Amino acid sequence: MQLTIDEQEFVLNFLKYSGSLKEMANQMGKSYPTVRNILDDLIHKLNSLANTGNVDTNRKI
Repeated sequence: MQLTIDEQEFVLNFLKYSGSLKEMANQMGKSYPTVRNILDDLIHKLNSLANTGNVDTNRKI
């Protein structure tokens, strides 16, 4: 399992806006709760990836 292009773009925007979901919601034209739900889903997916061993959590960037 990998992150989709949309999920990758969401992560990049999250970093671009310094984690401000309010700013992301404004830029995406979506409500804050919708953006929060997208983030929650992404966190769940990343945790699942880490727990299945598909992600090297010890890798240095």
